[in-house]
Amino acid sequence: MVKLAAISLIIIFLLFTGIGLFLPSSVTVTRKLFINASADNVRFYTNNIYHWKYWLNNIDTNYASPAQNATIKLGAYTISVLKNDSATIVTGWNGKHTKDRVCHIQLYSEAPNATTVYMSFQQHLSWLPWDRLGGMLHDEVIGPSMQASLEKLKEVVEKASG
Repeated sequence: MVKLAAISLIIIFLLFTGIGLFLPSSVTVTRKLFINASADNVRFYTNNIYHWKYWLNNIDTNYASPAQNATIKLGAYTISVLKNDSATIVTGWNGKHTKDRVCHIQLYSEAPNATTVYMSFQQHLSWLPWDRLGGMLHDEVIGPSMQASLEKLKEVVEKASG
């Protein structure tokens, strides 16, 4: 009986692993929002991670030093700037048990006072079946928080611009 249970567990694990290997090895969650403000006004809040405290959900506002390309803490994650130019900021998010998470924020100026903000969050997944299967839920888990953060960014920028 114990031998049958052990063999059954091994077969189930191999089945889930096989199914998981057919799923993507990375997951990207993307949100966008139109803001009635110039790209420069939006950039003030997006391209310096120390200004994220005004709009990003759940951010720790106790920073160590206010340098442009330093790091901040967000819950269990340490966020560091990987790339920062006039239209894009790319940040790496590292936690105790997770790595290879990257957030891109891109600004597209539609007109003098019209900017579209694209925010994407990408995570590479391991070969483990629970990581691959759990990756299917990332949009439902991370997406609402990203959208709420962008809505707050819109509110803050439009209030400061207007």
